[in-house]
Amino acid sequence: MIYSFENYSLDVDRQELRRGAELITVEPQVLDLLHYLIRTRERVASKDDLIAHVWNGRIVSESTLTSRITAARQAIGDSGENQRLIRTIARKGVRFVGEVRESQNAPGAGTIGATPPGVALSPARPLADRPSIAVLPFEAMGGDADLDSFTDGLTEDIITGLSRIKALWVIASNTMFTYKGRAIDVRTVAKDLRVNYVANGRVRKAEGRIRMTAQLIDAETGHHIWAAKLDRPSAGLFELQDDFTQFVVASVQVQLIMSEGKAVRRKARPSSRVGDLLARARERFYQSTVDGFNEVVALAEEALVLDPFNGEACRLLAAGIWHQVYRGIIPWDRAAADRVMVFAQRAVIAEDADEYAHWIMGLAHLMACQHDRAIVSLRRALDINPSYSLAYGTLGTVLAWGGEPDESIANNELALRINPSDPLNPHRYFGLALAHYLASRYAKTLEYATLVVQVRPDWWLGLIIYAASLAQVGRVADARSACLDLQRAKPDMTVASLNALPFAKANDRDHVADGLRKAGLPAD
Repeated sequence: MIYSFENYSLDVDRQELRRGAELITVEPQVLDLLHYLIRTRERVASKDDLIAHVWNGRIVSESTLTSRITAARQAIGDSGENQRLIRTIARKGVRFVGEVRESQNAPGAGTIGATPPGVALSPARPLADRPSIAVLPFEAMGGDADLDSFTDGLTEDIITGLSRIKALWVIASNTMFTYKGRAIDVRTVAKDLRVNYVANGRVRKAEGRIRMTAQLIDAETGHHIWAAKLDRPSAGLFELQDDFTQFVVASVQVQLIMSEGKAVRRKARPSSRVGDLLARARERFYQSTVDGFNEVVALAEEALVLDPFNGEACRLLAAGIWHQVYRGIIPWDRAAADRVMVFAQRAVIAEDADEYAHWIMGLAHLMACQHDRAIVSLRRALDINPSYSLAYGTLGTVLAWGGEPDESIANNELALRINPSDPLNPHRYFGLALAHYLASRYAKTLEYATLVVQVRPDWWLGLIIYAASLAQVGRVADARSACLDLQRAKPDMTVASLNALPFAKANDRDHVADGLRKAGLPAD
């Protein structure tokens, strides 16, 4: 369906808004809002209507609702003052009042074979600043009707979940289901829909279990970027559908970030100088190395010289500085904390609908020992993207520093279950180790602390909890050896240095200090 008004057209199947031939960049949720207002233009849409149909019943703040209506107006050249197309009806809601013409997409539009003979569609992405992806209907193996229904729901949920990620352009489900049950070539689909990536998968049921396999393919090369499988008991299909959806959405999100950075290095696609810098910074961030975090900061600073108000550059700079501190590259001091806060605030102001901006705002609050504010920011990130495993894990670590070990463990375990291959998972292990230590479960602490130091042998925070847990289980010689490693990684480290860390409760800090004293760390 295409809705035309003034010189604008909204193609619902392709999820595209155009002014004449020009494609307008609009985030998926704003497109959904605009589509709903146009579709129901014969009546006023109340706040409850919008929440039910655009946010799927999830409660959102008045400011969020207002910001999306403002964004919808801006996308079509309207404003709150003029209200030429979207009119606010006092105490009732909003209504689309423009004259609309409806037309169906041409037969076969958006499907294989729709391209006229002799006309080649460019594989370039629909939006220059966002990677694009199509999710083919997942295939139910074995001819089970219930499994087929489950698989359709899974595909729909994955498309919806990916659509909530602001950084992605996702082909709508009604277009993708035209491919169901057809023998298709993935690269042909990608060319037809003009996307950079295609995801697909299969679901099979056997012996009381359901197994899902999924893969992500680079449309230009045909190479598999990522493939995985998940196996679960078949009881509780709705919960299972949520589990599979979160796993695919979170994994694809990270894999696309890394793939886009590699593409920039290869110069496989044209893009702006700022876009190049930010894509490289995103990839380097997920490499989770000392050199990588240093380069994230340098690349983000260079991008801000070119575009001083770029929200993503602000967010990446704040995240880079935070991880320089967390990994011990630069001091944990007021100057670093202030710089993280400034750039995190700028990121949120520039991109309030971006889950990453609210995630780094949470870390900025943690660095300032504002645990409650950090939790609010991270929950806001999860409101935007419920499959955002990084926010679940960071929330878990904030709760550990805040003295809530059991809730911390639940969130970190959820992050690991959603995205077991995330390069940042050593931070999840640290959060679990800290939480178990504060709950005096030292054997469990040592299990996770060992995982941390195996992957990050020179990470001072990992060595702190590792040495303390060894001392608490009575392995004093090993604890002293770990303390020597800690002092090599951070020569100025003493028990008194714990005062700089963001413990919410003094007795938790004292608890860790007790373990480090037993391990032989100098007092000051």
